Amino acid sequence: MTEPVAVLITAAGSGRRFGGKKETEDLDGRAVLDRAVSAFCRLPGLTALVVTAPEGLEAGLRQALGSSTFTDLERLGDRFRIVPGGATRRDSVRRGLEALAKTLAPAVTADGSAALLPENVQDMVVLVHDGARPWLSPALAERVASAAARVGACVPVTPLVETPKEISPDGLVTRHPPRSVLASAQTPQGFRLGPLLEAHRKAESEGVEATDDAELWARYVGPVAWTEGERANRKITFREDLGYRPGDSDPVGGVPARAVPDPFTADSRGDVPEAFRVGEGWDIHRLVPGRRLLLGGVEVPSDRGEEGYSDGDVLLHAVIDALLGSAALGDIGLHFPPGAPEWKDADSRDLTRRARDLVRRAGWRPVNLDCTVILERPRLAPHREAIRSSLADLLGLDRSSVSFKAKTMEGLGPVGEGRAVEARAVLLAVRA
Repeated sequence: MTEPVAVLITAAGSGRRFGGKKETEDLDGRAVLDRAVSAFCRLPGLTALVVTAPEGLEAGLRQALGSSTFTDLERLGDRFRIVPGGATRRDSVRRGLEALAKTLAPAVTADGSAALLPENVQDMVVLVHDGARPWLSPALAERVASAAARVGACVPVTPLVETPKEISPDGLVTRHPPRSVLASAQTPQGFRLGPLLEAHRKAESEGVEATDDAELWARYVGPVAWTEGERANRKITFREDLGYRPGDSDPVGGVPARAVPDPFTADSRGDVPEAFRVGEGWDIHRLVPGRRLLLGGVEVPSDRGEEGYSDGDVLLHAVIDALLGSAALGDIGLHFPPGAPEWKDADSRDLTRRARDLVRRAGWRPVNLDCTVILERPRLAPHREAIRSSLADLLGLDRSSVSFKAKTMEGLGPVGEGRAVEARAVLLAVRA
């Protein structure tokens, strides 16, 4: 059964940097706001939709909505509203949430207590979206809503393209944060309605401002989960942003770059834009008594196991290198250096998940893994399916996308003599 979802679209800003009301600007024959609203009109479970407008301009925003959008919203009746916003984004969101609460539960909100909302409204997911983001896909809205229903709060993010710097007012760079642990937040952001409304009321009473709702949720409620955003889901901030179209590369100097061609077709210069990447990984470990033999997160019965600073899982170490290689993020030693106290006896499954998340934040997603373990004994055939399942789970893949093979060295070299185990991995990643 589909859970009910409410939507709040903020369009009460002044548009100072844009030089006018950007939500009413024409974008290929439709207003920016109309495109933003229409992405939610057929959202499964849509129960109410509120748009915030500059006070006194509610009628103008209503006129910006096209006839097909109004037709889709007719089923909501008076649960579709355009209401006055506030002086700041935080205040506009709070007013929009108040309007949603009164629309969904008019009898119990008079005293201003979100705690008195009925449970079905208190726990309802609300998606908060910028009215100046006209290029989001309905699929992104559904993904955020689904995650927020599971964990309470979810934000779509995209990896940073440029290297971030922390700067001071006196013109100095004060810190060089690693790009791999940072991301840009988008909307729609999803939350449980009751706790978000209470967080905004507390922020108002304490005079706390925030540039997005996830910041207030983290301050007053709890952790915020993230999901992969969409590069096309850009926000119109400056007038030249109207020239962007999904598929364009990032503008340089305010001028939109040429559209990215089909990924399998060379352009006039013979270049093929990146649609996928391949990463390769290899590792070898000594086999010693008193250690567990771990392969792909599965313990294989043996009288000897891998020697290593971590748990020594040679297959996962090869997979991690393939993962990182697919996104050009270096190797396992760069991110989890041996000798660092935090990685002593580390579970390689945890390291694999961390590497997977780094790759996702860099804008890539694994889709296929082929790996081989070279080991003289014991036989690995009885453990093949367990290893495949473990690898699929760690990478977020279907088991049918994971290939595992076991070989011997026919008695040759340290592996063939039973003194070592070797692993190789090749991973295919696509643009997230």
